[in-house]
Parts: sequence; structure tokens; C-alpha cells
Amino acid sequence: MMCSTTTFGKSAKRIALIFFLYLCYVASFSAAIYFFFGYTVYLRTFLFTISSPAIYLVFRLAKDQPSRAVFNHATQILFSLYVSASITLINTAVHGSEITDFLMRLAAYCIIILLEWRFLRRPFLRLASITQNGWLILALVPCSLMVLSVVLASYPVPYTQNPTNIIFIYLLGAVIVIIYFAMFQYLLMQYRFQTANQNLEFLKFQVGNLKEKISMDAIAAEKTQIDRHDIRHRLQALSALLEEGKTAEALDYIAQSTRQFDTKTPVTYCTDVLLNATLSSYFAQAKKSGIVLKTHLSIPDTLPADSGEFSIVIANALENAIKACCCLPEGQRTIICKCIYRPRLMLEISNPCSGTVAFSEDGMPLSKEDEHGIGTRSIMAFCKKYDALCSFTAEDGWFTLKVVL
Repeated sequence: MMCSTTTFGKSAKRIALIFFLYLCYVASFSAAIYFFFGYTVYLRTFLFTISSPAIYLVFRLAKDQPSRAVFNHATQILFSLYVSASITLINTAVHGSEITDFLMRLAAYCIIILLEWRFLRRPFLRLASITQNGWLILALVPCSLMVLSVVLASYPVPYTQNPTNIIFIYLLGAVIVIIYFAMFQYLLMQYRFQTANQNLEFLKFQVGNLKEKISMDAIAAEKTQIDRHDIRHRLQALSALLEEGKTAEALDYIAQSTRQFDTKTPVTYCTDVLLNATLSSYFAQAKKSGIVLKTHLSIPDTLPADSGEFSIVIANALENAIKACCCLPEGQRTIICKCIYRPRLMLEISNPCSGTVAFSEDGMPLSKEDEHGIGTRSIMAFCKKYDALCSFTAEDGWFTLKVVL
């Protein structure tokens, strides 16, 4: 169960072998305690003989930060305690044997692991990756509740012999559900807060780029107006030189005038001011980093989505592509950016990548560091909001993002 909400830094084969050896240890050691000392001793000591080694083992194999790993593992053990207690009560009520107890536990844990892997793993890892602080305090909650549950279940006698404690155990279970609901809301709030902060930073960055772009356009427009005013005088001077037969001087005058007109004119990629400023800014960053740009942009005047949100998508995608290219030798740095609007608006951004890119179950590229990957989730959130198609692929050394609106 602990593995279903844990990210590991080892290969799948190595992890499977290690856990197989651990299961062999659990089976043999539990049977020995149960046979020589009885069920009561087993119940009072399994936290130290079974659960603690499991926590240490997963802790060593996981790449989660320590406090988050403790929270995760203690939570799973706490849940496992209630599952185990419920199965014991059911088996006792139906006068089942040890075989029926084992089969019910096996079926219950298999179902729970499958459900956690299918429905809980993805949202938990997504919410947990955005929260970097506060896990130590959160970890105290399941650890304390776990100790309290064991005390209620085993002292002064096992809960199967004390009906009053059974009531207290399940009342505590109701409190645990409320506590974990509150913690989930806290993590969700942190996720939304961090995402909103990132979007705000992008918007501030884009506003700054927009102001710079408008300033450059204003300077270029003013210079063009002055040049148009001066061109009449230049033509008159050139005409006079030609009439006097001074061809060499006329050619030299033309060359001087041409050099004066060689001032760079800002490139316009689309009519939307905010989107154009975003493209200009990130393309300029790419060029400064020695990245070869190959662009084919055909962006309509009217977008099927909010231009500010679409600009954030492009900013996230280009920023990720630039970061990936900066890890490569200069001769291999290339970004291909395409955008067409017929039959539908499609954005495609590709860049070469080194090594193997890992993907999650929902097709999202996995970040190597927990604090990264927010931009990718922002793109996915945009696509979900506008019912757009989104795909990430890594083939033949190229990483490609496609968004179809």
C-alpha cells in the first residue's frame, strides 16, 4: 500500500526483488511470533517487527523528501490497521478459520492497492509535489493517530475481547476521516495557490515584455516617420549628383543612406499584442542562448481561447524547451515552433532531448525534481478548461508538445 503513493528512484525489477524478500521475512517472522508467543504478543509488536522495517525499506528506496515519506507511510499503516481490525472482526463474527482470515486480507489489500493506484496515486503525487514545506508537522498526525489506534486495539486486552474499545476505535476512525479531509483541503489550497502564483509571475513577466515591445514599436514608428520626411531631401540630393555626372559620389551617397536605414525593425509574429510580445521575448531568449529557431507561425486574429491564457501556455512550453536545449552542446540546440489555425488551431513545439524521458500514467512528462513541472501542469489545466487535445511525446531524440484547440 505504501508503494502506491510513493515515487521510487530505483528500477522496477530491483524494487520487486527487494519487496519479495521483505514479504518472505514478514511471513516467516510473523508465523514464528504467532506460533511461539500467541496472537496478543503479535498484535502488540507488529508495529515494530513488520511496520517499522517496511517504513525504513520504502524510505530508503523512495526519492520523496523524508518528512513527506513519513507522512505517506504512516498514513498507509494507519489505514491498514483499520482494514486489518475490520477483517478480524468479520472473521470472528462468522466463526471463520485462519484460512478465511488470510483470504479476506489478501482480497481486501489487493483491491485497496488497485484502487489507490488507479484513483489516489495521481492526484496525491500532483498535490504533494507542489507542497514543499509543512510535511514534518503533517507527519505527526498519522504517527500520533497510529499509536492511539494500537493502544485502543490492544490494551488492556485485545479489542476482540473488549466491545467497548471497538466503539472507541471506530469513533476515532470517524475523527481520522475528518482530519484527513481537512489535510486534503489544505494540500488542494496549496496547489491552487502555487499555480496562481506561477501564472501571476508569468503575467508580470509578459506585461514587462509588452511594455518593452510597445516602447520599441513606438521608437521604430517615430524613426520611420522621420526617415519618410527626410527621403525627399535625399532624393533631391541624389538627383543633383546624377545631373552633374558624379556617379561615384551618387553611389557612395546611396550606400550611406542604406546604412542609415539598416536599423532593426521589430518582428511581428501575430496581431495579438500580448501573444506577440510573449513570442518575441522567448525567441529572443532562445537566440541569446545559441539556439537555432525554426518557426512557421500562422496565428489567426481571433483565438478560440483567451489570449492571455494561451500566451502562458506558449511561455511555459518555450521556457521548458529553452531549458532542455541549454543542457545540450551548442551545435545541437534547436527549437521548432509551428502554429496553424486550419482546420483547427494547432501549436507544436519540438526540441532535442538527451536521455530517456519518463511519463506518468496520464501521459505527462515526469520532472526529475519535485519543485519543477508546474508549467506542464499549467498547460494541462488550460487544455482541460478549453477541452483541447494535448500530447507529449519523446521519439528519436526529440521531445514534442502538441496542443489542438
